[in-house]
Amino acid sequence: MPKGKSNIVAALKEMNKVDIYSFMLFALYELRKIEEYRVLSELSYILDNQSIINFLDYYGGMTIKVPTKEDFRLIINALLLYQYINIENMSFEEAIKQLDKNKNDIIKIKEAYKVISPLLENYEFKRN
Repeated sequence: MPKGKSNIVAALKEMNKVDIYSFMLFALYELRKIEEYRVLSELSYILDNQSIINFLDYYGGMTIKVPTKEDFRLIINALLLYQYINIENMSFEEAIKQLDKNKNDIIKIKEAYKVISPLLENYEFKRN
């Protein structure tokens, strides 16, 4: 083996399955040079092996954007607002006081509430 070259066989033997999946996903990015593949190698550290396979089976070939926790929190607050107003019959003023929010969030929560209200009333929540 030329000096300065790593022993790939020894390195692969030392890698666990998580590291191998991470390497495979990174190699895929290097092979395809698709910018959206850049962060995929980290998936193996947050998903178990079967979940990675399920993820690939379900989302293979798609481009997705993952929402932020802040986006998720906005929808949670809008859902809570819906529950307080539409299910528990609170006034809007009472309901908005119950939420985990700051003053800047109120407008965004109202907008999200307006979007999710018809979804909750009209969407059929069944899979298959």
